[in-house]
Amino acid sequence: MNNSLCILIRRPPYGQIHAAEAIRHAGGALAEGLVTRVALIDDGVYVARAGQDTSATAWTALAPALAKTIEKGAPVLVHLSSAIARGLAIEKDFVAGAQIIDDAEFMRVIAASDAVMIY
Repeated sequence: MNNSLCILIRRPPYGQIHAAEAIRHAGGALAEGLVTRVALIDDGVYVARAGQDTSATAWTALAPALAKTIEKGAPVLVHLSSAIARGLAIEKDFVAGAQIIDDAEFMRVIAASDAVMIY
């Protein structure tokens, strides 16, 4: 792939700015015409969790921003083993359009990208 970017999110969506920055960078990459994929692994799978309620916190929900990223054409890929380890194993647990993929596909996506940004 030419001009392709994988945004790899390993950290949870709240308590730190890493996941929010990753989504912001994905939007910028898409605006620049890069083939962009968002890959969620470890606690990063929580970024795509459906039905997040942040009203009792000072944090902004990231799922709506992630959904906009999907609408703009960036696949959001959820690592199956990480999701299962956190009790999130079925597609209804995630925002519409998120794809659950196995270890082999996850590694293929990363290996096929020209650049990987890790958050």
